[in-house]
Amino acid sequence: MNIIGYHPGRDPSACLLRDGVVTAFVEEERLIRYKHAANVFPIRSIDACLRQGGLTLDDVACFAFGYDAARFGNGEMAAFYDRLNERYPPDPGTRAWQRANLGRTAHAPVRARLANELLRRYGTHDPPPLRSYPHHRSHAVAAFHLSPFDEALVAVVDGSGEHQCTTLWRGAGQDLELIHEVELPHSLGWFYSALTEYLGFESYDGEYKVMGLAAYGRPHPRFREVLGRVLHPGEEGFDYAVERDYIHNGEHTYSGRFTDRLAAELGLAPRAHAHPITPEHEDLAFEAQRAVEEAVLRLLGHFARATGLRNLAIGGGVGQNVKLNGRIRQSGLFDEVFLFPIPADSGTSVGAALGVHQEITGSVPRGELEHVYWGPSYTDDEIEAELRLCGVCYEKPAGIEERVADLLAGGAVVGWFQGRMEAGQRALGARSILADPRSPAIRDRVNAAVKYREYWRPFCPSIALEDAGRYVERPARAPFMIMAFPATDEAARRIPGVVHVDGTMRIQTVDAASNPRFHGVIKAFEARTGDPVLLNTSFNVKGEPIVCSPRDALRTFWSTGLDALAIGSFLLVKPGRGGVPDAASR
Repeated sequence: MNIIGYHPGRDPSACLLRDGVVTAFVEEERLIRYKHAANVFPIRSIDACLRQGGLTLDDVACFAFGYDAARFGNGEMAAFYDRLNERYPPDPGTRAWQRANLGRTAHAPVRARLANELLRRYGTHDPPPLRSYPHHRSHAVAAFHLSPFDEALVAVVDGSGEHQCTTLWRGAGQDLELIHEVELPHSLGWFYSALTEYLGFESYDGEYKVMGLAAYGRPHPRFREVLGRVLHPGEEGFDYAVERDYIHNGEHTYSGRFTDRLAAELGLAPRAHAHPITPEHEDLAFEAQRAVEEAVLRLLGHFARATGLRNLAIGGGVGQNVKLNGRIRQSGLFDEVFLFPIPADSGTSVGAALGVHQEITGSVPRGELEHVYWGPSYTDDEIEAELRLCGVCYEKPAGIEERVADLLAGGAVVGWFQGRMEAGQRALGARSILADPRSPAIRDRVNAAVKYREYWRPFCPSIALEDAGRYVERPARAPFMIMAFPATDEAARRIPGVVHVDGTMRIQTVDAASNPRFHGVIKAFEARTGDPVLLNTSFNVKGEPIVCSPRDALRTFWSTGLDALAIGSFLLVKPGRGGVPDAASR
């Protein structure tokens, strides 16, 4: 059975599920080169999944959509919004958002848009049927059924689904039982987005910047007091509540995400994007991060004790907060923690497809997710044809891992383009920029000449799985670079270029089975330096999506300060940066 799951909102995506197994996943931004591709229908992603599977639309049993579309069309969500508005009178922006949801998320308009896009692309007047699946359950299904656990507490925390902002589930075998929910307007995702915009970044894009900035901050009593009025324990004590008067209800001079009341009580003017970061901004980021961590830990602590469950699976957009994830793991509340590596809404294309498969067949294959190399790939013949077309000089070394390790050990910054593109927001050794982690100077050069990023954002290490214990405390398999670990003293001494200011590292563990060529270059680097670790950041520049095609890689290579590009079995080195002659073979 072939099911296409898709998400058409911000960060649109599509996945192909074959007999319950994810075999392809693509995000639209990678294909159209427009970051986040907000509200662009993922027709190119759908097409890429079909092509990777060697399928046509006739081979697709159905499409899966990660919202309960029926509830938006049958009056249930309208009635929920009416009750919500009676209790919390909305501002015009909130009411407009509700009307838009009712108009675009009901089954009829969702189905019509899908049918129209398929007609334009494929000329079909009889497309496969559409099935919808509840939003938070989509997150929970992906988090639990792709985890290594037979039984676990499942936490989904995001902006909002249909009516839910946070849900907790008991996962056991094939079953997911909802055991607790927090409804609108009490959204941790919206709280964090409000502080993101307050600090001068774009919501749903800059939250990771706030998280990185928080490590530079210090406790700030006034900010803590005010944020404690915005986000505080709920009526049950273990729960939380978010006060709308600071987020929605009131005047919005600066942003639709927070009201003027928040600015007045914080006593710090909201930062304009062009203005510099000050110590007070660092402190506000610190307190915002602390507030979310405390709320989540209090909630999880209660349900860990109430259920006795010792494993935790996490989904939802707040699951992208690697510092929070590290706090949860270090808290001792759970023996093991699994994070679905595409926790935000783009990942609901996977969860909805899995959920629909389970509805149709009665079960879904279970087993730990080994990798997310689900995107497009290119053969050496295809890559070489592109190199010749672009008229660039290149070589084909006998062992590209050894050659790249030589360059990295010599201080080069190398673009790494290999195999199928990874899914999600992290570069995992398929579309990566690599450098020597032992040198803060190299790290700073990557920032200044290639990434053009802010000073406070950390770079992350990719470490051979078998050697992770040298560099992080309580090592575990962590192939998705989505959790922070405390760094060891050896890491601080030997690889300071990838240790954050708070003493943590967001690691990727790499094993030979999942990515043999990437593991090979890490071990080759170890043979030259003694450290099986590479600085690994995404192959893109600030403001652009991660590269997808060979042409994307070549454009980024020549327009930045990268020294070399390893693309398939081929190597390009800029003149004077590694010994490849200008007249290298073409």
